[in-house]
Amino acid sequence: MVTFKNILDRVYTTLFTDYKLDNLIQVDEQAFYDFLGGFLVNSIDMFDGCLSDLSYHLESRVIEKDNKLVTVTDYIFDNELTSKEIYILSLGVALGWYKKQLDDVTQYKLHLSNKDFKSYSEQQNLQRRLERLGAMEEDLSEEIQKYQITNLDKLPYFGGA
Repeated sequence: MVTFKNILDRVYTTLFTDYKLDNLIQVDEQAFYDFLGGFLVNSIDMFDGCLSDLSYHLESRVIEKDNKLVTVTDYIFDNELTSKEIYILSLGVALGWYKKQLDDVTQYKLHLSNKDFKSYSEQQNLQRRLERLGAMEEDLSEEIQKYQITNLDKLPYFGGA
C-alpha cells in the first residue's frame, strides 16, 4: 500500500530541503503533507503513460496527539506502484515545489548595498534558477521516456494491456 506520505517523505529526504517546511512539519505535520500533497496531485496529472493506475482514495483515522484525539486523513493509492513510478512522481513534486519557489518574489530581494551590483546579482540569481528549472523539467521528461521505453511492450498503443 503506497500512500502520499510515503512518496512525500522520499521527496523531502532525497530531492530538496526547505527550512520553512522543516518548521512546518514541526508545528503541523498534517499541514506539511497537505501542502506537498498538492504538488503530488499535479505530478500525477503530469505522469502521462504510467502503466499503473494512479487513482487514490482518502481514509480517515483518529490518533491521539498531545492528549487530544485528532482526525488524520491519509491519501492512499488504489494500486501498488513500482519504485520507478514513485521516483517519477517524486521528481514531479520536486519540480512543482521548485517552480513555486521560483515564483516567490521575496526570493529575489537580495540585501546588497550597491544598486548596480544588486540588480546584476538578482539577474544572475534568476538566470541560474531558470537554468535549474529547465534541467529539472528535462530530468522528469527523460525519466518518463526511459520508463516508457523500458515497458514498451506493455503500453496500450504497442499491444499491451
